[in-house]
Amino acid sequence: MFRDLFIWWKEDVLLKGALEGVDKMIEIIKEMFNFATESFLGEVKDEHEIYEKDKSVNMLQVETRKKVYEHLSINPKQDITSSLVLTTIVIDIERVGDYSKNIYELALIHTPESDIRYYDEAKRLAHHVSSLLSQVGMALRNGDVEKAKKLMEEKTWICKKCDGIIKGIIIDETMGVKAAVVYSLLFRYLKRVSAHIGNIASSIVNPFYRIGFKPE
Repeated sequence: MFRDLFIWWKEDVLLKGALEGVDKMIEIIKEMFNFATESFLGEVKDEHEIYEKDKSVNMLQVETRKKVYEHLSINPKQDITSSLVLTTIVIDIERVGDYSKNIYELALIHTPESDIRYYDEAKRLAHHVSSLLSQVGMALRNGDVEKAKKLMEEKTWICKKCDGIIKGIIIDETMGVKAAVVYSLLFRYLKRVSAHIGNIASSIVNPFYRIGFKPE
C-alpha cells in the first residue's frame, strides 16, 4: 500500500507535506521512547522536554489530517484509500508518544534496581522495541513489504513475551508490591508500543480494511 502512496504523492504539495509530517512524527516518538526507557533503566539523568515533544506530535497529527483533507477537497476522487491509510497510521504513531510519556512517568516514581530479575529483561526488550521504531520508519519510506512482514512477526513475539513476563510477575511472591506494579505496567506499555508499531507496519502489507491484522 505505502509503496504506491509514495510514488503517487511525491508531486502533490499537500500530500508530500503530509508524508513529511509522518516522517517527523516517527522521529520524535523514537526520541521520546528512547528517553523514557533509558530514564526508567537509570541510563540518563538529563532533563528532557518530553511533554513538549508530545505536543509537537499532536500538532503534526492535526496538520497531517488537515493536508489530507485539503487534498481530498480539491481532488475528491483521487487517492481516497491512501488518504484513509495515512490518517489511520498517524493515530498509531501518536499513541506511541502517549505510552512513552507513561513510561517516563513510571521512571519518575521508580528507582531502577538491577538486582531484580526483570530489570535485564526490561532493558533487552526496550532496546528491541527501539530498533523496531527505527526500522518501521525506513520501511514506510521505502514501501518495504518484506521488512514490514518481519516487523509484524517481531511485534507478535514481543507482545507474547510481555504477556508471559506479566503473568510471571503476578505469581512471583518474592517481589515487593511497588516493584511488581511498576514492572507490570512497564511491560504492558512495551507491549502496546510494539502493537502500534505492528499496526503501522501492516499498512505497508495489507489493504486498508486489514490494517492492524495479520496478512491474509
